[in-house]
Amino acid sequence: MVSKEMIFAYALENAISHSGRAQANSVLSKLFMEGLDKKDIKKVMPLIIEAIDSVNKMTEIQQEKEFSSLQQLVKKSEYKEKEGLKEMPDAVQGKVVMRFEPSPTGPLHIGHCLVLCLNHLYKKKYNGKLILRISDTNPESTDKEAYKGIQEDAEWITDKNIDEIIYQSDNMKTYYKYAERIIKMDGAYVCNCKSEHFKSYVDLGRACPCRHKSLRKNLQDWKKMFKEYKEGQAVLRIKTELRAKNPALREWPAFRISDTKHPRTGNKYRVWPLMNFAVAIDDIEEGMTHVIRGKDHIVNTERQKFIYRYLRAKPPVFIHLGKINFEGIHLSTRETAAAIKEGRYSGWDDIRLPFLKALRKRGIQPGAFLRFAENTGLSEVDKTVPYDEFMVLIYAFNRPLIESSSRYFFIADPVKIKIKNAPKLDVELHLHPQDKERGKRKFKTSEEFYISKQDYEQLKEGEVYRMMGLLNFEKKGKEFIFHSQEHDSKIDVKFLHWLPSSKNIKAKVLMLDGKYLEGLAEPDVSDLKEGTIIQFERFAFCKLIKKSKKEMEFWFTQK
Repeated sequence: MVSKEMIFAYALENAISHSGRAQANSVLSKLFMEGLDKKDIKKVMPLIIEAIDSVNKMTEIQQEKEFSSLQQLVKKSEYKEKEGLKEMPDAVQGKVVMRFEPSPTGPLHIGHCLVLCLNHLYKKKYNGKLILRISDTNPESTDKEAYKGIQEDAEWITDKNIDEIIYQSDNMKTYYKYAERIIKMDGAYVCNCKSEHFKSYVDLGRACPCRHKSLRKNLQDWKKMFKEYKEGQAVLRIKTELRAKNPALREWPAFRISDTKHPRTGNKYRVWPLMNFAVAIDDIEEGMTHVIRGKDHIVNTERQKFIYRYLRAKPPVFIHLGKINFEGIHLSTRETAAAIKEGRYSGWDDIRLPFLKALRKRGIQPGAFLRFAENTGLSEVDKTVPYDEFMVLIYAFNRPLIESSSRYFFIADPVKIKIKNAPKLDVELHLHPQDKERGKRKFKTSEEFYISKQDYEQLKEGEVYRMMGLLNFEKKGKEFIFHSQEHDSKIDVKFLHWLPSSKNIKAKVLMLDGKYLEGLAEPDVSDLKEGTIIQFERFAFCKLIKKSKKEMEFWFTQK
């Protein structure tokens, strides 16, 4: 059970490990190890923030003193992750075959992530096979650019552990073969009814006239779909129970006609299988043993079972997940594509978007999504989750993966100040507080420094402030006076990050609102490679996106 006292203990531990400053995401991550349930985040976060505010006002001596009496609540040797993935029914080591099947309407977003991650995790758990199957038998909604994007996203999440990539548009002859076989079994028929007329029959649980066609007539009409019939004049339907309790299961369509040019096959095909038929055939052909999909596919699962019955094939184990409804964010690829075209977003990797391309670009690691999926498991419960709350979880899982990043100083909206009588110093600061072997950053300082405008505006008369790792100063009137060099833990001071007045690098950080924070970074960042994640101390983790002689561009990753 997570108590208020335990939260305070973890806040103290985190502060002591990070120069006196605790971080909410780090504390939350530790609490998950103590058994915190995701549903309790809303209740616990105010307690975490309250504890952090209290802890961060303490001196380091005070923090250590408080922690000495509470450290029994923080026993690293007893940290326990939540139990791993539950067993899947009928899963056999080395024989599990699974698939992730997105439609190429655009790249993957956070709504796809849970299913992809669980498929990957279970494939690893059972040493099985994972197929990435691109569901592209709907020419009207297929985007040529999405193929590459989906593959990149899936390979990123799975660390290139996709065993096979299949495009359904390559399987058309197989679909036709099975369709003809089911027609000959009297399991399907070509329907020429207008949609409104057919619906009236279905609603009454009655057969439409086309259902009673002879086999010869059905085969003739099936061939006519390929050359003679126009769009909308004919569909191939699967025979089901006419009075099935759910009308959606009655006589569902398996093939239709579309003359839309396909991005991969052009105009080679015009008779296209609908999703349920193509999926069922592929699952049979590829020997699928387990299918993880959302609860919104339960009706599709029941439809597909008709194909298994006709073909006397064993269906896979179907596992249906509860739906996560994200509040405060739009996940529609169609709407996002339109917004990109209109110039409202720079592309699918725009920092404001919940697409994997954007999250990957700013430094969120695939392991964060995998931990989220493992923590969620095969839950059938529907959830409504504010996007911001979801990202708090992702940040908590992501932080341990980037915690080892080197530390640097960045000053947003820099203001130059002069500290009277400040000594000239040669300063060395560690690149990482817990990794002393990594090396140091070196500074030469005199009386002039840069601090952020925000810090500058909060400086108060008579207060003593400490420039991190450097010196203490005091504000007297309009002047700033050197106070002392060594840090006295008995004195309650506010820590400021700083830069010397020369040899700094112009830098900007793209924030989550799509706007840049401009400022200065210490000169050693010029040695970083593009793509490197660092921590700008007391600001945020950031990723270097672009470097030039004039300026370094970073993206905000997380606090």
